[in-house]
Amino acid sequence: MFKIIGIVTSYYPNLIDLEKNITSYLAWIDRLIIWENTPKEDSNIERLITQLNNDKIEVRSTGVNEYLANPFNQCIIWAQKEGYTHLLTMDQDSCFAPNHFEQYIESIKHNQNSNVAVFGPSIHFNANSSDRFEEVSHVIISGAVFPIDSLSVVGFFNEDLVIDVIDMEYCFRARKKGYKVIRINSVYLEHSLGYRHKHWTGITLSPYSAQRTYYYIRNTLWLWKQFPCNYEKRERQSFIRYKIIYRTLKIGFEPDAFRKLLALYTAIWHVYKERLGKYDKFIKRK
Repeated sequence: MFKIIGIVTSYYPNLIDLEKNITSYLAWIDRLIIWENTPKEDSNIERLITQLNNDKIEVRSTGVNEYLANPFNQCIIWAQKEGYTHLLTMDQDSCFAPNHFEQYIESIKHNQNSNVAVFGPSIHFNANSSDRFEEVSHVIISGAVFPIDSLSVVGFFNEDLVIDVIDMEYCFRARKKGYKVIRINSVYLEHSLGYRHKHWTGITLSPYSAQRTYYYIRNTLWLWKQFPCNYEKRERQSFIRYKIIYRTLKIGFEPDAFRKLLALYTAIWHVYKERLGKYDKFIKRK
């Protein structure tokens, strides 16, 4: 039996884009939870539910932003109780290429290896990929499919990380337990990483807000400490050069510059102090 539940988190979504993205996989899953992270007073997710008009869909929310790890874990608990065999995790800004999700599901169904912790699609289009199944170190959380049996052994997503690198941490932990991480290269996921744009000076500016800057820097540096063998020296040097030093120099050209700079160096300090968990001190109130 193959029974798959999906979860997609939404935070101030563009409803037209979200509807298009959801329809790229909705027909091939048994149930979809839309976890609404938009504050209750600002949410218009019910408009989307009316437009989709599909009994497979339900909305869950606490009325505040729970980010990713906690909603995904809540879905895992429910999926285990309801007898689902697989979990699909999606970002609101991701969609599968036409017909690719159906192919994705068929590939997973016919997989004979029970030692797989997670399957992931490719985010680089390659229609002629000869290496269809590839064992990799990690896949991104959006578009990932997790066998419930392996989730029960590897464990939940790390809620102390809240949002960024929860996918990498899970994959690293799974591989440490002897599981495989498989990317199916013939399946393409269109995944938006945010809008990067060039300043009139020619400098490319980051799309990350101050709050996301904090979580991204903090969690990445923390992951280095937990899984030192998973990172080569040049990877660490590149991250420090481009994500910390160069970013510090460029932040002055970005909106909300002071808050972003404070977030970046608070993140470094918190890694040193081994402080994790929610720390929403850099949200720019709407």
